[in-house]
Parts: sequence; C-alpha cells; structure tokens
Amino acid sequence: ASSNEVFIGTTTYDLQSNAAVQNRIIVHDDGTISAAWTMSKEFTTTYNDRGTGYNYFDGTSWINQISQPTDQPDRIETSRVGWPSVFGLGNGEERVITHSTGLNVLNQASRSSIGSGVWSDASIGEFYMIWNRSAAGGLDGNTIHMIALTEPMGTGWSGSLYNGLNGALLYFRSQDGGNVWDIDTMQLPQIDTAHHLGFSADNYAISSKGQTVVVAYFNDWGDSFIVKSADNGENWTYTDVDQLQYKGLAGAKAALAALDTFNSNDGSLDVIIDNEGVVHAYWGLCRALGSVSTTTGDTGYSGFLTSASLVHWKEGDTETQLIGGAVDRNGNGQLDFNSETFASLGEGSVVPNGLSSAARVGNTNLVTMPSASVDAEGNLFVIYSSPIEDQLHFLLANFRDIHVMYSTDGGDTWGDPQNITQNATLEDNFPCAAKMADDFLHLVYQEDETPGTFLQNHSPANGTHFNDLNTIKYAAVPTSDIMSDLLGNDVLTSVKEANQAKIFVVSQNQPNPFTGTSDVIIYLREGSDVTITVSDVLGNIVNEGNVGRLGAGNHTVTLDANGLTAGMYFYTLSTRDHSVTKKMQVK
Repeated sequence: ASSNEVFIGTTTYDLQSNAAVQNRIIVHDDGTISAAWTMSKEFTTTYNDRGTGYNYFDGTSWINQISQPTDQPDRIETSRVGWPSVFGLGNGEERVITHSTGLNVLNQASRSSIGSGVWSDASIGEFYMIWNRSAAGGLDGNTIHMIALTEPMGTGWSGSLYNGLNGALLYFRSQDGGNVWDIDTMQLPQIDTAHHLGFSADNYAISSKGQTVVVAYFNDWGDSFIVKSADNGENWTYTDVDQLQYKGLAGAKAALAALDTFNSNDGSLDVIIDNEGVVHAYWGLCRALGSVSTTTGDTGYSGFLTSASLVHWKEGDTETQLIGGAVDRNGNGQLDFNSETFASLGEGSVVPNGLSSAARVGNTNLVTMPSASVDAEGNLFVIYSSPIEDQLHFLLANFRDIHVMYSTDGGDTWGDPQNITQNATLEDNFPCAAKMADDFLHLVYQEDETPGTFLQNHSPANGTHFNDLNTIKYAAVPTSDIMSDLLGNDVLTSVKEANQAKIFVVSQNQPNPFTGTSDVIIYLREGSDVTITVSDVLGNIVNEGNVGRLGAGNHTVTLDANGLTAGMYFYTLSTRDHSVTKKMQVK
C-alpha cells in the first residue's frame, strides 16, 4: 500500500483571487462534488492556456487521478478565461461561469450532466464584464444569480465609466439555467454614484438558497453592506453591515479631516444564508484612516494591515463580533509575524528596504479570505487563511495554513480557531468551503512552496517567489471532530506522539470491483503510523503492510490486490489505537 495527500489539480497561474474567493466547490444533492479553479500549465508570464481547472468526485473518487503535474487536464473552455464559479442546476446540468480575456465576454461553460459530458461555451450579456460571482437557486434550482464588474479605467485597463461608476457592480439573472437572462446589468439598491465612485475586483460575494439570494460588497478600508432578495431576485433591500462612521462619497474626506482611525475590512469576505433564512457575513478586520493621493489629490482610505482577527455579522444584529483569528502558538501574549508576511512589493516590483520578500496578496490582511458553510442541523462553519507563528520560509515570510471555527447556536458564540492543514513548511491559501456540509466539511485550497504568489509577489530584481507549480488540494474534515475541538493547532505533528489517531474513511475504495490497485480517501485525526491488513471472508489474512507515518488530515491510500484471486475481501486500516474495516471486491 502507498499514500499521498489528496490533490485534485495543479496550476502555474497562482492567483486564485484578489480578495474574496469565488464559489469553487459544491456538494451536490447526491453527495458528489464539483471543484474548479483558475489554472495554467505554462511557465510563462502570458499564460495563454489559462482557464478553468476542473475535477469531479463521483462519491468514491476524483475522476481525474492527478499523480503528476502532467496529468492535469487542459482547461474546459475554448478561450483564455479566469475566475470560475461552479454550480449544478436542478435539472441535472452543470455550469462554470468565468470572464474570457480572449473574447472579452463573460463565458458560460455548460454541459447536460453533472460530472460528465462535453463542455460548450456561450457568452453572457452585451459587453465585457469581469470577476463574476455566481450561484444557483430558485424553487426548482434552475435560477442563476450572478454579479460581475464592468471593466474599469486605469493602468492596464481599457474600460469606461458605467452610469458614472469606474467599475460598476451589476446583477444578472436567468430563470432557465442560463439560456435566457431576463435581468441583465441591473444596478442593485445604493450601488450607484449617489453613494460610490466605483467598485474593486473580488470585494464581493453571492449566496442563494431557494427563493432567497444575497449579495455582499465590502469595499476594502471602506463601506460594507448587503442587498437581499426574498423573491428570487425581483425586489431587493439594502442593509448597512458595519455601521461605519464614515459613509458615502464624503466618507474618506471626513475621515481624513478627523485624523481618525477606525475598524474596517480588507475586502475579503463571504456571505451565507443559514437554514432559517438568516444571512451571515464574515470578513478580515483591518484598521483604516483617511488618506490623500500624492498623484491625483483624491481622498481615499489607507489600511493598517497588521490586524489578525475575523469578524462575523448576523442579520438582525446591530453590532458585529470578533470571533477569532490568528493563533498565539508560542503563548507570549502577542502575535509574532515577520513584516515580510504583510508587505507588498514597491514601485518597480522591488522588495521594500530591509526585507527579504513581500508576500501580501492584494490588499488582504493577516487573517483573510473567509469561506462559510452550514450543515443540516444548522451548525455554522467558517474557514480562513492565517499565517503561522515561527513557521518561516527562508525569505522570512510566515507560511499560511487554513483554519476553521464553528458555532452550534446560530452564530451567537463560536469555538476557538483550529488548524485544518497544519503544513509547517508549505503555504496554504485561497480556501473555499462547500456551502453545505454533511458529516464532513468539504474544502479546496491552493498549496505553494513559497508564501505569496508569483503573480503579485515576484521581484525580478530581488529574485523572490519564482514561477513554480502549485497544487490544488481537497480536504474532507469530520464535522464531529471540528465541534469536539480535536483538530488543535500543533503544526509539528511529527514531534508529537499520537494519542487519538482515529481514522475516518471518506470514500469507498475506487474502482470497486477492481484488479491491480484501488484507492481510498481517509481522514486521519492526528499524525500516526498507519498499517493495512487485507483478509478474506473467512478472516484469513492474505496481505498486510505498513503505509508509513502520515500527518493529520486527508490522504489517498492505494490498495494492492495483485496476486489475489477474484472474490470479496476486507481491508482494515489501523493506527496504534483505532482501526476501520471496509469491503472490497477483486475481479
């Protein structure tokens, strides 16, 4: 037997979002899973093959068995695209919406069956829009709700003002699965020039459940609000989320005049509708103040990106709450993160003086990119990216891991942060959780050997963050372990001797029946040595071996049936203090 972590794809294009992460993973009603991400296989700066990387879990295994980078299938589209939102429809069809830089359109990739079939492309709308967020809803599950941004003016962009906005956030709706868009380029309440100058990329999120749909926009260092419809996108109500003191067009000027600092957001957020129809929003906290541009003289906001807290807002509450964030692992009463972790490259893509690298993605904060989920019992989960104390790259930026928090009372109280990935020497970022959890919390994320991204943090002059291959990982974490506070935060699992190394089988071995080899996905509660025993129906042991020491989390274990005669067998995976047994059939 052999084992590896569960990775479902690769990419050299390593910027999955500028702030909020799009809907990249969905658990369908039958338990199958679709996942999508922006991918490329080129080690160039043009990424001409950029498009949607896609994989599908059929209930037992991922259909694209990625063991080498060359196994990564090509993009599903025919033109160069990016920023996919993936979802299934009530009629059994599947959609991935992106923006096409090759054709200057919003692109809808469609196929008639979830998980199989040929993808076909179609454009949406009358003019070029980018950075969509899309979700399926409606009573029959065939309504598509989408928001996207008009191309702005400015360096590197050739767009124009839309109704006076430099970057307008517009709403689209199709009630027949994307064939006809009966609402096209709609401006939602207060998303206009009376309140805003324009909007930024990826500072927004969308969620839908039945007839309810909600759009959230968090202007980094500025205003935050949601607009909600209870009638499938016909009518909308606006709600101020953060009760920010400095609002509207004059807000930045007032903040500058007051020489005041205030709590704000970093533009990364997520929004979810719980089982009672109540909206929950999450974002990374930052401190902000008014500022003035040295080139244009315009007033705006500047952020202090050294906060390390996560904020939660629940519809109906008048105040937000801090629910956690980064973990003080060394227990000294402060968070010890190197400046390289939250620094950006300076003019000319040069690392700031005195630093070895600069690893911040866009304007995101230390704690950033939340992604929310809810299970059938109404338990809430939120995952997010956070740097880890004392875990440093040789260029002195802290590595990041994916953390999780949970609430069993509708968001009134929250458990402590727990570390899902616990990869001390790897960068785990851009997390996305499936909106619905079952016995497992399902998530995908990007893993890199260097903090930051090549797209935003490579300095040719300083030789930082080269263009390397990144992996897209899938994890299934038992919700019972999360709510029992068993994940912990010890990223040095190889030092800690396991005492609760329970094994959960995430999937039946696949293929089954099989000849040769078959794979099974497991979740290991703590790092431990793992052994495997195969026995026949009479209980006779016919094969056994040591998989080796595996870290906490998900792994794919390969079962070897070479030399076995056809028939039914049992395989048992064991740690020192726990074992689990499943059937398999050799043909």
